[in-house]
Parts: sequence; C-alpha cells; structure tokens
Amino acid sequence: MIHTPVLVDEVVRFLMTGREGKYIDGTVGMGGHAEAILSAGGKGVQLVGIDRDPKALAIAADRLERFGDRVTLVRGNFSEISDHLSGGKCEGVFLDLGLSSLQIADRDRGFSYLADGPLDMAMGPDDGDVEQLLNTVSEGELADIIYQYGEERRSRAIARAIVGERSGGRIEGTSRLRAAIERVAPAKDTISTLARVFQALRIWANGELDALRTFLPAALELCSPGGRLVLISYHSLEDRIVKRFFKTEEKGCICPPDFPECACGKQPRLRVLTRRPVVPGEEEISDNPRARSARLRAAERLA
Repeated sequence: MIHTPVLVDEVVRFLMTGREGKYIDGTVGMGGHAEAILSAGGKGVQLVGIDRDPKALAIAADRLERFGDRVTLVRGNFSEISDHLSGGKCEGVFLDLGLSSLQIADRDRGFSYLADGPLDMAMGPDDGDVEQLLNTVSEGELADIIYQYGEERRSRAIARAIVGERSGGRIEGTSRLRAAIERVAPAKDTISTLARVFQALRIWANGELDALRTFLPAALELCSPGGRLVLISYHSLEDRIVKRFFKTEEKGCICPPDFPECACGKQPRLRVLTRRPVVPGEEEISDNPRARSARLRAAERLA
C-alpha cells in the first residue's frame, strides 16, 4: 500500500527549527511525513510517532527502520500527547488530520462509500461503533450528529431515511447506508452529501474534534520557546478549531475590549506563521487528488 503524504516540503519548512531535539508526529500513519522530518534533521533529531492504528504503525516501523533509535513509535491517541513524551520539551509537533490511503482502501474499515463494507469507521480498536449508532439512536440524535459533524443541511431528511432503512432489518454495511442517503440526496449533490455524512459518522466514532481541542493546549505546553506547531486539516470544522486556538494564544489578553487596561494578565504564547492556510499547488493536486482539501497552519511558541 502506497500513501502519498501531503504538503511534505511545507511541513518540513515550517516544523523544523534547525535545532536538535525531539519532534512529535501525532498522526504518524505510514510514516511519510516522519521520514521527511528525520531526513531533514541531523543525527541529533529524534522523533516520537503516535498513531492509534496498529496496522499503520507496523508499516511506519518498517519505513523508518533505517533511522534506528532516533525513532520511537507509540500506539495511542494524539490527544494523549503529554503521556507519550517521557520528560522534557520538544522542538516541534506535527499533526495530519486526514485519512490515509491504507484506511480508505481497507473495505473492512468502512471509511469509504465507494465500496461495500462493515460500518466500522474506527481508527483504533477502542473507538466508537457506527453500526450500533445507526441502528439504535433516535432520529433526532442522528440528525444532530450529521448536522454538527458533517455540516449537512439535509440532516433531518437523511436521518429519517436511515431510520426508515433500519425498519427493514439491521443496517450492517456501507451499501445500505449509502442507499438510504441516496434516496433523499439531490442527484447533482449525491457524492458531496455522501462525503459529508460519512465524515460526520467518522468524526463521531473517533471523537476527532474533542481530541483536537484537547491536543492543542497540551502540544503548546510541550513545545520549547521557539518550537513549532504545524497542523494539516481537511475540513472547516478542524481548520476553524486550529485557527481560533492560534488566534487566541497569539492575542493573549482576554479582557473585554472596554477595559482601560489588562486585568487578566494572560500573555501571548504563540506567533502565527501562516496568516492564511497553506494549500497544495496545482501540480500536487494533480498527482494526489486527495490533497485538494488540505489546509496547513503553523505557529511558533513564544518564551
């Protein structure tokens, strides 16, 4: 299985500070970005790679074997980053929030609406059960999940269709879920609707947004002054969380605007390096169409 990492040169450029020490790849996946980071750094650069997918970690271990003891791989959730760095600070933290080709291509994972497979969508063995969700929750709760995590305007009609589908027997595969969605999605917008609903269910199953909210302040605390935070997101929900966190930590003071002087004492902790997200160029998108929705943001830890 070949996975093409996204925005590799940009990740290295924004992440690497030129200093030796530890760098963390919180979604190491199959090791593409990690390999570039280690190749760009000297022998004093070490990398801690975290991923909740054991299959991906096995592939990353083979790919990064040549770097020897400069690499430590850990199975876990990136939200638990503080637990995976044994003491000290790091010089940079990277996160790629997208799915890998390995996950998309595996029919048994149920991430793709293009092929039939079980309704799994879990990135790790301990994550949520989409099949159980679709077959047990109320129509209203299901609609809320689809709207909140997929930003899908037809969430109520889709939830109604899914509940109607399960009245004919338990929904056990992605093909029946797709059939229910297609019954209410406009023909011209069917693929986009499928993508939004599958996205919503995947985010719910893996607690992705809560994990990101937990991760960001923890990663900032781990960075040395001058250390970098670099994140690639693929939809507006993730990108909005990262943008707001960077903006808040760059501003510092949280006092109301009409206060004559600061009373909170909160100091800026970040300097934003990307005023607008960095996006792939036409050539990269042509070579790797899955890169088209990638958005990279970076910031530097202040003293």
